[in-house]
Amino acid sequence: MSRPTLLICRSCQRAGANEAWSGEGLYQAVKALRKERHLKEVFALEGVNCLRLCESPCNVQLEGKKRSTITRSEVNALIEPERLVNAAVAFARLEPGEELPERTLPGVFAD
Repeated sequence: MSRPTLLICRSCQRAGANEAWSGEGLYQAVKALRKERHLKEVFALEGVNCLRLCESPCNVQLEGKKRSTITRSEVNALIEPERLVNAAVAFARLEPGEELPERTLPGVFAD
């Protein structure tokens, strides 16, 4: 089965907020963790320009063949990168028809 993809909006930025709500910061943190934990073969990582949820950054999306696409908003770039990587690994391990428990993912439900 092909590996799923974690998409992170790199342009997300909450007005007047610190780096906790920086999409680029979240992307870089997840990229470093994925490399450190040797997970490149487990899930793909893609930085995108926009996920069209600009009112509630940082936004991420998990998608994969024979899996439900999951979109989350308000992911904190400072405290949730590891939780996001763990969720991507769990998502990759799903069997067809299985769903990832919502509590596994950081942020708020955006679908």
